[in-house]
Amino acid sequence: MDPVYLYLFLLGVGTGVFGAMVGTGGGVVLVPALLIFFGVEPTAAAGTSLALVPLSGIPSASLYVREKVVDIRSGLLFAAAAVPGSVIGPFAVREVQGNVFRVLLGALIVSLSVYLLYRSSRSGRVSTDIASKVRMGVRSRRIEVGGETYEYKVNEALGSAFNVPLGFLSSFFGIGGGFLRTPILVAAFGFPVRIAAATSLFALAIYATVGAGVHLSLGHVEWPTFLAVGPGLLIGSPLGVWAARRVESAWLVVMLASLLLVMGTWLVWRGAA
Repeated sequence: MDPVYLYLFLLGVGTGVFGAMVGTGGGVVLVPALLIFFGVEPTAAAGTSLALVPLSGIPSASLYVREKVVDIRSGLLFAAAAVPGSVIGPFAVREVQGNVFRVLLGALIVSLSVYLLYRSSRSGRVSTDIASKVRMGVRSRRIEVGGETYEYKVNEALGSAFNVPLGFLSSFFGIGGGFLRTPILVAAFGFPVRIAAATSLFALAIYATVGAGVHLSLGHVEWPTFLAVGPGLLIGSPLGVWAARRVESAWLVVMLASLLLVMGTWLVWRGAA
């Protein structure tokens, strides 16, 4: 067997674990890895990655729903707001040159890595001024899980509004959008971390499936890569859900942020060269 397929399988396991743990779907790692280490063209990387998101996202979201840690109402609202952009994204990415795509994705990933490192250095502290402003005029939520009670409030209009551009970014870059949604739900909307990750993945599983269908219809899916990475995602995603209940993820965030910083910088350099 060609060792490349083994590496793709292991990449799938790793991204599945991470995506389920933090509610991102894993695309933020998968797309740059496909571009940098496997030479996949941008359109195919975006399409293949997004086509893989439902493969890991739906089983993981189902597990979270069974555990009753998903804010179903918020998740459905977020998904509905993201669907239009997820349909437009695959058409837009076809019109962008490969190097421009690399620079844009690299800049986005570098920004994310800097934010993650900043958040970890503040030990998870949240700006209460921002949270209080965003949370005015909200609906209350109460979720009971395993003896714990989570009570918080959600501004549904603002929450839905910020998911509109996430739907486009999800399909355009093939990265899902959960890596932005989860920290924003925590920092600006007052979601408990566990509920934010599960709800983010639930919404992602819905609208990414729509975007993946559009990518598929446009011929953007590279099937050998899909078939190699897919089984790894199916194995890694349940492991990520299991680990989310048991593992302190702060050190993983720092390692991930460092990796993203390197990959994002490389993409910007490669695209601008």
